[in-house]
Amino acid sequence: MKLKYSVLLVTLIATTASVFAQKTYRQIYSDPSEVQSGYLGLHYFGVDAGFNNLSGASILSVGAETLYPINDKLKAEGLFLYSLFSLEKTSFPFLLNAGAEFTLSSKTKNTTIPVLLAFSYERNYLEGKDINTYTTVKLPGDIISELNVRGGLYLRNSAFEYEENFTFYEVTNIFHKGVYAGLGYTRKLFMHIQDSDGYTFAYARNFRPFVDVLVLPTSVDVTSGGNTQTLEETLGWRAGMTWQLNPMTQKQNFDRKIGFFGNLLYRLEFGQRPLEGFYVTTSLAWTIKKFK
Repeated sequence: MKLKYSVLLVTLIATTASVFAQKTYRQIYSDPSEVQSGYLGLHYFGVDAGFNNLSGASILSVGAETLYPINDKLKAEGLFLYSLFSLEKTSFPFLLNAGAEFTLSSKTKNTTIPVLLAFSYERNYLEGKDINTYTTVKLPGDIISELNVRGGLYLRNSAFEYEENFTFYEVTNIFHKGVYAGLGYTRKLFMHIQDSDGYTFAYARNFRPFVDVLVLPTSVDVTSGGNTQTLEETLGWRAGMTWQLNPMTQKQNFDRKIGFFGNLLYRLEFGQRPLEGFYVTTSLAWTIKKFK
């Protein structure tokens, strides 16, 4: 009888341990040079607003963004956003950046990398709270870090409003035309991960923060009650980043299809534009083509 109870107890413990065993993960391959660091993305939801010029704010913009590797060090970059809905309409409201970046230095480092395994969101309406849940695991892997110098053409056309000492001037047009120049930083990683059940999958990221000086000689004539004055300003700045999710091909992903949200490209920048003060540009894009 004691033997029977002992066997039952061991079986119960083993079953319980099996049910509550935590799944584990390990990195089996890491080579960030395999990242598809170039891309062509279609922006489907963009916002661009200067806080001192809300009439020129774009509430919904669409367009395209690209980063195209010419060689190991030189890349061409471009961004075009067209405003479908602005608070004040003007002739062809748009934003265009066209330039290049050159890699000054590059280094590969083995480090501990937080790998995002799952994300969930829910809204608790009773308590008025948003609940974001992340599941991550830290694994060793290689990361390539690049320091880049960048520059190019900056154009933007929008409506413009101006107020001074409670005097409101007529809405007119503002056209920013000039150049941007600055520094960028790139972090790339690519790895294969295997869980304790034997399932293997690919994980890759491409993160590109930047900071630029904006040289945009801007002049606007504003009118109120027949009185006209000229406003002028030249310098501005911006800081921002682009974050490319899953910069890899279907073949690199063990021939598994990468879904719509798996090809997400997110852009965020903020800074100061001449005569508009602090501004924010942010947009979501779908990557339709990747380049090595």
